[in-house]
Amino acid sequence: MGDRVEVEEDVIESVYPRKNVLIRPYVANIDALFIVLAPVPEPDWVLVEKLLLNCRQEGIPVAIVFNKCELMAREEEERLLAPYRRDADVFFVSAKKQIGLDALASYIEGKTVCFAGQSAVGKTSLVAALGSKDLVVGDLSKRIRRGKNTTRAVEIHDFAGGKLVDTCGFSVAESIDIKPEELIYYYEDFLKVQNKCRFANCKHISEPGCAVKKMLEEGTFDKDRYERYVKLYRELEERRKKQYV
Repeated sequence: MGDRVEVEEDVIESVYPRKNVLIRPYVANIDALFIVLAPVPEPDWVLVEKLLLNCRQEGIPVAIVFNKCELMAREEEERLLAPYRRDADVFFVSAKKQIGLDALASYIEGKTVCFAGQSAVGKTSLVAALGSKDLVVGDLSKRIRRGKNTTRAVEIHDFAGGKLVDTCGFSVAESIDIKPEELIYYYEDFLKVQNKCRFANCKHISEPGCAVKKMLEEGTFDKDRYERYVKLYRELEERRKKQYV
């Protein structure tokens, strides 16, 4: 969804080259991706990492939009999002309470922006609040605390000289197609200290004399985010093994 085409008499004559593309959500030619999170359902931070990695590979700017911000203390919200401020712009908003929407609208103006993330975080609610659209919004299932997936297809809405792209909620995203040892190049904090590691090819997993491990000890890199890095590294390793089975 999002291809630019040339149409003559209701027939697509040609499709222009894409400037970028994501597989999940399946969109193309976007100017920014909004990763929408909320206090409930609990954020899937591995999913956040994968979306960030995919966007970095495609050169797509990213913003993390923390919706339903009225449900959590701002200090806790800031703590959760602090590890990602180097990688993405951060917005604290509430579609229900109309909090932070002006700043979000200013960021979006003139851009094609895609909203992505888990079900029930409020993607469609935000699109509705921003664009004054009478859109159907699902309730959160109290039994399993997951969203009823109201948006069943990619929907595009005009907004302030640009486009709002609403997508289905999802909980799984593929890692980018890279070698495990290349993962470090997607973490700027790691690259800054790479030359301080004992080994030039340090993967920051179990090697002695690792500068990233020192950052963890000193508290200058988030331990939870590091654990997610290790999880992604192992996933890429496992995928490579399966290619040769």
